[in-house]
Amino acid sequence: MPRPVTDVEAPHVAAAGGAVWEPGPPTLRAMGPGVVVAGLLPFGVYQLVRPALGTAVPSLLVAAAVPALWVVVQWVVRRSLDPIGLIVLAGLAFGLVFAAAGGGPVAVKARDGAFAAAFGIACLASLTTRRPLMFYVGRALSAGSDPRRVAAFDALWDIPTGPRTFVVITVLWGVGLLVDAAAQAALAVTLATRVFLVVAPAAGGTILASLFAATVGYSRRARRKGELALAGTGITYPSVPLG
Repeated sequence: MPRPVTDVEAPHVAAAGGAVWEPGPPTLRAMGPGVVVAGLLPFGVYQLVRPALGTAVPSLLVAAAVPALWVVVQWVVRRSLDPIGLIVLAGLAFGLVFAAAGGGPVAVKARDGAFAAAFGIACLASLTTRRPLMFYVGRALSAGSDPRRVAAFDALWDIPTGPRTFVVITVLWGVGLLVDAAAQAALAVTLATRVFLVVAPAAGGTILASLFAATVGYSRRARRKGELALAGTGITYPSVPLG
């Protein structure tokens, strides 16, 4: 998978029509707001509402609703859905189910781990389908809803190294998310809620950051191999002119 051209790099990337955008892993700049909303704000909200609500379960659910509000705002303002917010929103749905089932604070705290496990299993199960799950996740994060960029990202699949690249990345995330799920479950059982809300995001963030770094590194190596495979064929990596 080629790496994306950032706003800073774009003017220096030449093509027949000038600077271009290339599909690839999402930039940290693009993911930053979603990471802050999903990973940091819930802790602050929990600290604020816990004294008023009195018990952990409703406080946890109110804190987890912050990413849900973020998704709504993004849709109203930009008519686009933030993938990270959607993932956390799905975790909130798990928490509501657990709370309704009478699971108590431990079950609600473990919602993110439960969703990570479900997502990891979905990644591995998607290896039997036409295209693995991380192809679609990568496309949503990298290309957004721009039809031209989506088409350029889709063209990655036709590059000789494309299918294997997405399969390896999907396996990486599938296994990594299962590890994250196990860690989140262990922390939910052993830590008090206030401590959990600090330690769990840090642990999960470390795992996710490692997965992201591994994805970027592997994508860059795959691109170099892809360029060698395309040498002499007259075919180039897909791109979209900027401007």
